[in-house]
Amino acid sequence: MFNLERIMQLDIEYVKSFSEVEVCKEGVLFYNQAIPTYYDANHAQIWRKIAQPDLFLQGIKDFYQSKSLIPRIYLYNLEENQLCIEALETHGFQYEHFVNEIQYWDGEYAILPPNPAIQIERVTDANREEALAVEMSIAAFGDPSLIKKAFEQTYHSPLFTYYLLRLDGVACCSASIFVSGNQGRIESVATTESYRGRGLIGYMLQHIQQQSVELGLDDLWILPISEQVAKVYEKANFKSVGSIASIHAFTEGKSIQDIRQQA
Repeated sequence: MFNLERIMQLDIEYVKSFSEVEVCKEGVLFYNQAIPTYYDANHAQIWRKIAQPDLFLQGIKDFYQSKSLIPRIYLYNLEENQLCIEALETHGFQYEHFVNEIQYWDGEYAILPPNPAIQIERVTDANREEALAVEMSIAAFGDPSLIKKAFEQTYHSPLFTYYLLRLDGVACCSASIFVSGNQGRIESVATTESYRGRGLIGYMLQHIQQQSVELGLDDLWILPISEQVAKVYEKANFKSVGSIASIHAFTEGKSIQDIRQQA
């Protein structure tokens, strides 16, 4: 169903929508000096074999430090890159391990009871502040000011479409779909805390599934950030098709684990 190179290429197109990019033989280097502490916009994404780990890690540090950015690596293909992992601490990197599940819509819609109180609309200039407020309320997404800057860039990108769900007229759920070629990926799924546990995400996901069919997409993906979230997506017929092990390495600042635990 998928391979690492294919997933990485889709991810590259996603991050390019809000970052500059330089290509290296091991992967790509993303940077956006306007939002220096936004992890997704400033990191090296590496999935090919690293032949000379010491030279490579020094190069990563030189690249980001020259731009007054924190050196940060999202490293995949761990089996082939054990020597690089062993060299991280020597070069001043802390690191944490992740196993990221990959989910794929099987093309079938979940059966949801009609709910006339729910209204789902495309985000436009008229309602984007409401959609942004929903995203900024999610602590797991990071600092609200960074969320706002990233939202402004992706909202204006033709590759993204945002949606807002209202319950009894109140904006309480948002999400977006990123489209590259014939591939789609659902991003930034968010529900304000007081409206969680009501099954609203299922209605939002089904709406985006319907939009993906209208767009003629071949594939629709979603990447849950936890097992609990994966179970929610599974109810909307997103099936696990595998997982990818990775490492987040950084020379300073908070780990992703710490940020999520504070959410």
